[in-house]
Amino acid sequence: MKTTGTLWSIVLGALIGGILLTASSAAQAQFQTDEIPELSRDWTIRAGLFIFNSRAARDQEGAVTFAGSVERTVYTTPTYDVSIGVGYYGLGNVYSVPIMAHIIGHRESWRYGIGGGYAFGRRLDGRGSAGAAIGLLVGYQINRASRYPLNVDLRYNFISGANNELDGYSITLGVKF
Repeated sequence: MKTTGTLWSIVLGALIGGILLTASSAAQAQFQTDEIPELSRDWTIRAGLFIFNSRAARDQEGAVTFAGSVERTVYTTPTYDVSIGVGYYGLGNVYSVPIMAHIIGHRESWRYGIGGGYAFGRRLDGRGSAGAAIGLLVGYQINRASRYPLNVDLRYNFISGANNELDGYSITLGVKF
């Protein structure tokens, strides 16, 4: 068990390090030219609150925990976007880390969508968990005209292989840059 936790700590550290390295390289490249490099565009950082659907998880970890994700839009049309990203839902000993792709439709300022992917996590009994992830979302675009548009999403994640222990709701604020 401890080896799996150490492995995921290394993977998460490498992922964060890679994102920071990419961001600093993109910033340096932007400084050297007038064009914005491809990898430095269309990122959204989300942070907010997560509520486990499982009463046992809420009792053990608290009624409200952390929700956060980093997503990148990889395809855009006038009516929908496709994004990929990694998230973190939970706090302390019970959490899930889904890696997902989302199709997000938009009509006026409203957003709605579905996503799918794979999630890793830790269950109530301390065992690791890995399985398919499905997400639903509805949201609202606060300001499109800004240099850094903001949106608010209400999402629900279904995480398989964990007996509903890692499923739950999140409400997050996202900033796109």
